[in-house]
Amino acid sequence: MCGTVLWLSLMALAARELAASYSVIQIVLVRNVVGFLVILAIVLHQGISVMRTGRIGLHIVRNAFHIVALSGWFYGIGLLPLAEVFVLELTLPIWVLLMAAPVLGERLTRTRLIAVGLGFAGILIVLRPGIALIDPVALVVLAAAAGFAAANVATKILTRTDSALTIVFWMFAIQLAMSIGPALPGMALPQAVLWPWIAAVGVTGIAAHYCTARALGLAESGIVIPLHYLRVPLIAWLGWLIYDERVDAWLWLGGLVIFIGAMINLRGEKRA
Repeated sequence: MCGTVLWLSLMALAARELAASYSVIQIVLVRNVVGFLVILAIVLHQGISVMRTGRIGLHIVRNAFHIVALSGWFYGIGLLPLAEVFVLELTLPIWVLLMAAPVLGERLTRTRLIAVGLGFAGILIVLRPGIALIDPVALVVLAAAAGFAAANVATKILTRTDSALTIVFWMFAIQLAMSIGPALPGMALPQAVLWPWIAAVGVTGIAAHYCTARALGLAESGIVIPLHYLRVPLIAWLGWLIYDERVDAWLWLGGLVIFIGAMINLRGEKRA
């Protein structure tokens, strides 16, 4: 999980550096091109049977949600303090709980409702409506977290029939097709100084997915999931070190409340 934390933080830094030269959809395209080339090499090594799926329609729906959410996340990375983006993104489990009830038929238990309530309380602490002016970009990042949650719910359905490698292959293939049209007009060839960031934004996503899968295979989710929240202090430190970003106490408090909600839900799931 330390690898996941590091790779996702590096992806955020790469996106921030590319934001000065490329639009959001162009950064998405760059990620998809690099990611597709890497996953294609893996698929060709494993055998093209990995590409087979009987649920291409659900793959398209999943990736429509995911590419919109990813665009919102990259948009926030370019304009908000990095730590704020990560805190708002970590509301994703709350959105998953709300969506899993009607879509997957999962019950909203008392523990889950408490987790949802604490999650939204944390959001209110971070945004402070009525006290501070809400940045519309923060709302975009929140919507992105909800979009990632919708993609996660679709992924849970897909895992019943498709392998993880199949899902990742179609993720990059479909999102490459979705992003190439709107991104190419006006897109210039990257300068040499940007190539490391271009490689990073594409490779880090695959590396983070792999590290998370390995961690879940080696340890219980009760150990693995809380480590996701280490992203916040790490990215806050990197944001301060590289971009001189300051993080106020409200952000830390809101993030702590969201974290407590997630841990309450996790403990409730283990008891069940």
